[in-house]
Amino acid sequence: MVAQLSTHPSDHVGDQLRLAALAADSDTPAPVAATVSAAQQALRLGDLVLAERLSRAALDRSEGLAARLVLAYALAWQGHGREAGAVLAAVDPDTLSDTELMAWALPRAANQFWMLDEPERATAFLQTIRNRVAGPSAKATLDALAATFAMNSGTPLRALRIAGEVLASPHADEVGVGWAASTAALCSARTAGSARSRRWRPGGGR
Repeated sequence: MVAQLSTHPSDHVGDQLRLAALAADSDTPAPVAATVSAAQQALRLGDLVLAERLSRAALDRSEGLAARLVLAYALAWQGHGREAGAVLAAVDPDTLSDTELMAWALPRAANQFWMLDEPERATAFLQTIRNRVAGPSAKATLDALAATFAMNSGTPLRALRIAGEVLASPHADEVGVGWAASTAALCSARTAGSARSRRWRPGGGR
């Protein structure tokens, strides 16, 4: 069936994903790159179960980083933070380019912070990666994520300082600017609200 359907490929994404799922369980699986591409598409569409299934099938035949990233995202977004962490921990960062290192480090840090509830470890990990990368844009993106961590750890002034540095950097990319701007706006609103509360609370001088 897979061979027959492959001879008349559909332009519809749903059909393509169904074919990828069938091929993954067949004796004639699709090339690894095609399986990874289908897993990425499933992830973008929010089909986490299919993304996990396809990325696992790809990893069974190749240790490529792309498949491992899809699997980690699919697991984390299903609430399986420990499994996602193990998938990412199997990567040797010494074998990665700076671009690959960033693609791996950002979800690993986020998983440590939000899914595993290990804020100190996640923050230290970001700093370790920042010391490894050479590009100023990559450093700014890591700083932007560190700012969100600081905000969610209850240190808004530190978060504001870091976010401000990112926003002032000419090297920050769209991702870094987006994270930093959101953090700055939220921290400013929270600190302003806290100040108003102190001014207006009973016995607060008004």
